[in-house]
Amino acid sequence: MGFLLRWLSHGIGLALALLFGVIAMQAPAFTHEYAVGLRQAAAELHRDIDERENAARHYYDLAALSGDALVAALATHEPSNAASLSRSIARARHIDAASAAIDASGALLQPLVALETTLRDPEGSNAEIWKRALSDYALQLDFSAAAAIYGFAGLMLGSLLAELLRATLHRARRHAMARAPR
Repeated sequence: MGFLLRWLSHGIGLALALLFGVIAMQAPAFTHEYAVGLRQAAAELHRDIDERENAARHYYDLAALSGDALVAALATHEPSNAASLSRSIARARHIDAASAAIDASGALLQPLVALETTLRDPEGSNAEIWKRALSDYALQLDFSAAAAIYGFAGLMLGSLLAELLRATLHRARRHAMARAPR
């Protein structure tokens, strides 16, 4: 019985290590997909902002103004529209900054920067893009140095969790045997 328990325990440990390794190897490729999603979302926002600014310029004769100056001038005519446009401009700036931060970092740090920009997002707009990228993502087998390093880190984390699980189960089994009447 002890042999089978050890075999099962090691098998579960190996499975956890491999699972975490494969998942962690996806980080660089997923970050690329996420960055593409950020750029697409930013482009859509910029088109929407441009259309709304052009409409406001035309309707209220604010031809020489753009950006924050246009929002301030629009606020005297339509405060709610100005507030909405201001939020869209702020969101576009935030998404542009997140995309630029990911692009400016090295391949090994890009997944960490992407995660940090998503967690630091005040409105959660990057989380929406993250979820959309995750739903569209197809698993990839990447042999880049960054993927190998993340894969190794995932293997180590998975094996650590397996050892913690094994130790917890072993401790619980010993405790149960000690409490059992003899």
